[in-house]
Amino acid sequence: MIEKGTHSGPLAGPGRFIQGEKYVRKTSKTLIAGLAVLGLFASACSEDSDSGSEAPATEAPSTEAPAGSEAPAGDLLVQQSTVDTALAYTGGPGGAASGDPVKIGYVNQEGGTPAFPEASVGADAGVWLINQYLGGVGGRPIELVKCFVTKEEDGQSCAQQMLADDSIQAVLVGAMFNGNAPLLDTLAGKKPVFLPNPVTTPEFLATDAYAFTPGSPGVVQGLAVFAANYVGELEGIDVKKVAVVYNDNPAGTVAFNALTKPILEKLGVEVTGVPVSDTAGATDMAAAIQSSGADTADVFYPLVTIQGCIGVYDALKTLGVDTPVVTTGLCFGIPMQDHLKSVGEAGKLPDGWYFGGYGYSYEIAGNPETDAYIDTALSWAKETGLENPEYTGFGGPTFGSLITMVKFMNEGAMDAAAIRDTAKAFTGPMWAGVGDFKCGGNPVFPSLCGFSIGIQQQQGTEYVSIMDGYNGKALNPIAEIPA
Repeated sequence: MIEKGTHSGPLAGPGRFIQGEKYVRKTSKTLIAGLAVLGLFASACSEDSDSGSEAPATEAPSTEAPAGSEAPAGDLLVQQSTVDTALAYTGGPGGAASGDPVKIGYVNQEGGTPAFPEASVGADAGVWLINQYLGGVGGRPIELVKCFVTKEEDGQSCAQQMLADDSIQAVLVGAMFNGNAPLLDTLAGKKPVFLPNPVTTPEFLATDAYAFTPGSPGVVQGLAVFAANYVGELEGIDVKKVAVVYNDNPAGTVAFNALTKPILEKLGVEVTGVPVSDTAGATDMAAAIQSSGADTADVFYPLVTIQGCIGVYDALKTLGVDTPVVTTGLCFGIPMQDHLKSVGEAGKLPDGWYFGGYGYSYEIAGNPETDAYIDTALSWAKETGLENPEYTGFGGPTFGSLITMVKFMNEGAMDAAAIRDTAKAFTGPMWAGVGDFKCGGNPVFPSLCGFSIGIQQQQGTEYVSIMDGYNGKALNPIAEIPA
């Protein structure tokens, strides 16, 4: 329902509702250790490369530190505001770094299916900014020692590579679906691991790994809380029933049965979930949507990958279902935007859909740190000749964790023990993060140091803030889930 005027009530706030068109909408503990859950949130954040490749663990070339290089004075390749914002965060000396490099291990899933090269865009752009303009670590450049995984056993190979190099004191992981457990188990107690994008149970339960984000559990649980507690006011309805369609694989099953259904039921909402094949197109998706009762539900919550999101969009259009949609940030990927453009939609994303993420959005300017990351990624790509860089998805959080590791080192944490202690004591503020941060503060998932998520919505041609870092209303699901 749409009404002219302004919104009042507890959700009101600056930038919350569409501005240009002068209207607003009236608006676990049961997880099993070792099960690779929420892989669906990993498998669609970048376009898959050709299937069938079985490349072994790859000792990738290091990101070479530009020792002795200097950025031209007064001729920055990035905006001055980017340098100022990043320097204020890292505490580095500024300028170009030189001398012997400070090495950081880097592991990412690339070269097979799924693959997450956008995480490496974030990491490599970060190295470039840190070394060219931030003075590295105390004036010394940083260097990423890389190892890529494609299958489970590669995690052990990469862990052994990191352990064998005494110059590496900490390891950064881009995004991984395979090999997480052997990597983390082997490095535990020896070299701390930083997880910008935790997506599997071994990552959530790791005891010597640190994720300064809410991870997939925070987003999935947060959207359930949002559907039960906030959509009703925003849409002018009484939310009593939520329909869910989820991928029929171990990841999707746990996402629904452990992180969604129990939360909604604790909040007094009836929930119906229907599994759907990972390869389901619009026709199969339409059948699942009908079986879930989405047409009569108060909220529809698809827990699917980007291709599934496209199928959901097409199916809803065909069925004429206009139930409010709440979904994860996977559904705002480039493939969805390309699909909407191909069918003649004016907006980048499906009109009226709510999307959950880590607190800020690539699509909304105004957060200095997110803006600085985008400026860095695009400037780095231009400098290196990379056209149309995929800097979204897992790229931003990877950049943020790298620059936070450099912050710790500039504060004097140079060996594994000191880096670990600094991470455990870290309470923010986190680069482009929202809400409170406390490692060990999540009662179920010890590695997750962040709690709050952000919600945005596509309204016509505008993508707007609903509950996030822009308006200071980021949602902390842990605080709202009944015991």
